[in-house]
Amino acid sequence: MSGPIEPHWELLPDQPEAFFDLSSEYDLRDLKSKYNAFIRQFKPEKFPEEFQKIRAAYDCLNDALRYQEPPRSQTVKSDLQFDWDFNDPAKQFQPPEKPNTVQKGKGLATDSVALLLYKKINQESLPKFYDDLQSKESKTPYEYYVLAVCSDILRDSEHSFPYWLLEGLKGFPEEPALFELLRQYFVSEPFHVETAKLLEVTSQVIRSNRFYYLTERAWDEQIRNRSFDAFQKTLLICESNLLDHEVDHMPVFYLHILKTAIWKADEDWINATFSFIDENYDRLPYWIEEELEFLYQLREYREQRTDFLEGGPVRILIDQTIFDYCTKNEQAADQSFLECQYKLASLEEELLREFEVPAAKFDSILLLWEKIAESVYDRIDSLTFEEEGHLVKQNALQLGTWLLTEGPGFRYKLVVDILCYSIGFTLFGALIVALYFLFLILDSFFLSVIKILGLLFVSVLILIVAVKFQHRYSRKYYYTHWRFEIMKFYQTKWFPLLELADALEENNSIKKGRENYDGLDKIAESMRSDTGLFFYVTAQRLLAACQ
Repeated sequence: MSGPIEPHWELLPDQPEAFFDLSSEYDLRDLKSKYNAFIRQFKPEKFPEEFQKIRAAYDCLNDALRYQEPPRSQTVKSDLQFDWDFNDPAKQFQPPEKPNTVQKGKGLATDSVALLLYKKINQESLPKFYDDLQSKESKTPYEYYVLAVCSDILRDSEHSFPYWLLEGLKGFPEEPALFELLRQYFVSEPFHVETAKLLEVTSQVIRSNRFYYLTERAWDEQIRNRSFDAFQKTLLICESNLLDHEVDHMPVFYLHILKTAIWKADEDWINATFSFIDENYDRLPYWIEEELEFLYQLREYREQRTDFLEGGPVRILIDQTIFDYCTKNEQAADQSFLECQYKLASLEEELLREFEVPAAKFDSILLLWEKIAESVYDRIDSLTFEEEGHLVKQNALQLGTWLLTEGPGFRYKLVVDILCYSIGFTLFGALIVALYFLFLILDSFFLSVIKILGLLFVSVLILIVAVKFQHRYSRKYYYTHWRFEIMKFYQTKWFPLLELADALEENNSIKKGRENYDGLDKIAESMRSDTGLFFYVTAQRLLAACQ
């Protein structure tokens, strides 16, 4: 593992690309890689303030990338006429060094206006200053910002912070500073019922498809905390106010909310939304493909969910964890997923009981769980299997030797040997009887051939039955003996389940002394279709990473 990262905190919040050390042409995967590297070092439970800074910078760039919008550092800073570093008291409401007149109507304030406001706010009471500024007919973007701040301080119920920003955007639609301030408001504001009305008003001011980029985080809170009917009603009202909403941003927005909507929406809405995304697939950036694949697997799980939940309480626990991952914020979702791993690691008997072998009908759930686990794991540990991959064959040989030659392995070999000898004697007896019919019984040649063919048919039938019996016996033996031994193996070591199964199958048999012990291929086959073992192995991997 590489050494600790030394973040340049001074680059936040204005230069998130430089903070993450991103090249000029980066994509969502590059950003996630850099973000995960920081989060592995600054875990939220140990470094809450640092985590919040990193997360805010990531969200800013992530949103801009998904909507193909220039990030704040490339738009606002060039046109900004007031200082954004609100955390530095020395920079708050500082008068400019010299007046600088700029063009009116371009979405910019003048330094002379800022200077006048600075002097006036120090000479008058705040309520009078606020009333005087409200009554002014022509206002600059900076003055709308000042009104928004003052309304927050004075708790003006009629004109709150976001509504003053919207008033400013009515007069200066292209003003990046006011737009970004409003977007940050939607990002940071917790859920409340009045937000639905604010979204409707916003759609009457920002009528382009940028409305989705501006308000996405508010919609996240709406869909999580309201009924889907109420959410859908507000969204339809907003979309009816937009002029060009069926381009660019809309597919990205619906792709984003689907992860939560799949749990709350009806079948018709879900099918219509997937169809809309498919129709506009060419408009989506290429790195969105992985997210879309996750959504299709989630949709398939939704169709199997009723059957899955009938299996018992462990399945209910797994279902609740998937639900949390899709409907909560990242930090809460990760915590829920890791708590589930602790419970699964202690539920060996329940996993054995609720997930029989094979369970092929739950393949989509395994793929879904694996994607969630990989996502959480990337934020916990940077170590990959490749760093320990050379050990898998050695450990597979040790495990195979234990399974076949020690403990219950001897009983399995005894039964298989008896079965093999029985098949051999049966086939040998069939051959003797065939020769007897052919040479010692004076029937016609045609009748003798018929008898011999009959014997061959019976022999093949016996062979097929014996093979099926051996297969079922191997499954049963795996379910009652080997499975538990493999779980014990995973309590102290971790290797990817499929790679370990491949290594066992490659060995095929174990030689001890003069004896050959076969059956590793049967064990490997059962491991690949063992849903319960998959959940158990994943839990052990994540818990080991946490430690």
